[in-house]
Amino acid sequence: MFSLPTPAGGTLWYAESGPADGRPMLLLHAALQTHESMAPLVEELAPLGLRLVAVDLPGHGRSTHSGPLTIAGMADAVEALIDRLGLGRPLVAGYSLGGMVGIELALRGRASGLIVLASRIRPAGDSRAAFAPAAIRRRSPLWARQLEEKHTATPWERLATALGEELATWPGFDPAALAALSVPVLVVQGDRDQMVPLEQGQELARLAPQGRFHLVPRAGHPELLYRTDARAAVKEFLEKLSG
Repeated sequence: MFSLPTPAGGTLWYAESGPADGRPMLLLHAALQTHESMAPLVEELAPLGLRLVAVDLPGHGRSTHSGPLTIAGMADAVEALIDRLGLGRPLVAGYSLGGMVGIELALRGRASGLIVLASRIRPAGDSRAAFAPAAIRRRSPLWARQLEEKHTATPWERLATALGEELATWPGFDPAALAALSVPVLVVQGDRDQMVPLEQGQELARLAPQGRFHLVPRAGHPELLYRTDARAAVKEFLEKLSG
């Protein structure tokens, strides 16, 4: 792994794979995850010869941050990484929170193509309760122990609380801005997603002028990246962009 400073005074860690002269593509993980959770997609896309850059978002894994943890601030950090690595306008694939950061980057003109996997476009009113550390411990003590091991820069309890607050108070994306997106957009979502309403993914695909929607049957939120049909849809989308 490598690290770079961020505009807000933190440090962003990332891992690279694939040829250095390949078309660059950013991989952005879900809330309370790290770049390692994108491994199934890295494996799926390896044959395409892309330069894959998987990031630990600010506050996650080894990446540090200072001040409030916001979607805009996370996009600032990733945008600085794009500039420092000379990635130009990379392809961006983001899962859940990572997809929200990816949409923000695309709205800033920093993406040449966007893949959004099970991501919100509007706030989650129940996120404070869902991300409360005590609630996480009650739901899954094993997951709580795993979170402690994963997040070495910021205690996971503080990270979870900050994410719950941001997702509850974040205003969401302006539909008019989404309707002005000028890049190809693929939205992938399961029909049993318990965390992101299906209609939000469908709305994003409908609003984006070059948007398309791929429904994964019998798939919930946590397992989407582990579904071969979801990953195959991403690979097919990228092959068409390259063709």
